[in-house]
Amino acid sequence: MNESLVSKYKDIVTSRGLTYHYLSLPAVHGKPTLLFIHGFPSISYDWYHQINYFSERGFGVIAPDMLGYGGTSKPTDVSLFLHTAIAQDLLDILDAEKVQKTIAVGHDWGSRMISILSMKHSDRFLGFAWVVVAYNIYAPFPPIDVVLEMNIKTFGRPLMGYWKFFEQDSAPQIIEKNLESLISVLYPDDPDNWLTLMNQPGEIQAFVENGKTTKRASYLTDEHYSLLLESLRKGGLTSALNWYRCMLGGVNDRIAEEISEENQFIRKPAFFAVAKNDHVCVYDYAVPLMKKYATGGLKMVEFEGGHWVHLEEPETFNRELEGWIRDTLQ
Repeated sequence: MNESLVSKYKDIVTSRGLTYHYLSLPAVHGKPTLLFIHGFPSISYDWYHQINYFSERGFGVIAPDMLGYGGTSKPTDVSLFLHTAIAQDLLDILDAEKVQKTIAVGHDWGSRMISILSMKHSDRFLGFAWVVVAYNIYAPFPPIDVVLEMNIKTFGRPLMGYWKFFEQDSAPQIIEKNLESLISVLYPDDPDNWLTLMNQPGEIQAFVENGKTTKRASYLTDEHYSLLLESLRKGGLTSALNWYRCMLGGVNDRIAEEISEENQFIRKPAFFAVAKNDHVCVYDYAVPLMKKYATGGLKMVEFEGGHWVHLEEPETFNRELEGWIRDTLQ
């Protein structure tokens, strides 16, 4: 990220009393603002390729450190991770910045957040862009063992074995002692490492507990790696893992009751960057979901890489996203 942008961060106390730390760059010449929402275990810096690219072209940018990360509040109370409440936190930021024309872009858990924004606050946005993790509707979340059994029946293998580790009370402390190990797994040079370390129950826990590392991806630069390590060392993992625990603990189970059948569909234009080698949010699962629910129009772009396409192929990603905005939303 350009050094000059670091001073553009602000802090806000949202309507429910939580502090959010966020980057805010105003749009010029009537261009829309992009709201970039990251996931686990990231910070707003994860979007630096996009922040530089779009701000240089006159787009507005808002990029918060999401709840549990960076300079934002890190509550240990899992109930505060109710997705509808976090969505309101994001609207509070947009209101404070007096932003009207907004496009929401989400990756990983950020994709889940733009899904709820589409369902409940579609009128506030011009369009929505999902990065790797697809749109999905809400339903009561089954026990993780049931989810893994369903994975095996559908895909022939478990996909979310790592959730078994993340739900354990000891997980934050284990990870905090071996942060380099976890980051090497999450940002791997070879995305096929996830077939074992992320998909299979028990594998990531044993790997991290023993302080092992695998080759880190080249797209995770030394600067980015250092900032990520610093952020996680300072803030810990207890709050960040609540993104998983709020699902496993049923915090979001009743959201489905609030969403009408009509609002389960994406009524605004949708963009989807799908990764052919993300072994958790797999292609054969993600693409049919997007085609089913994106009734307001869908542009889908395929990437050969893994989970972090906006970092791995930023030039292509930025060009495709900008082209969709230009052709569809401006």
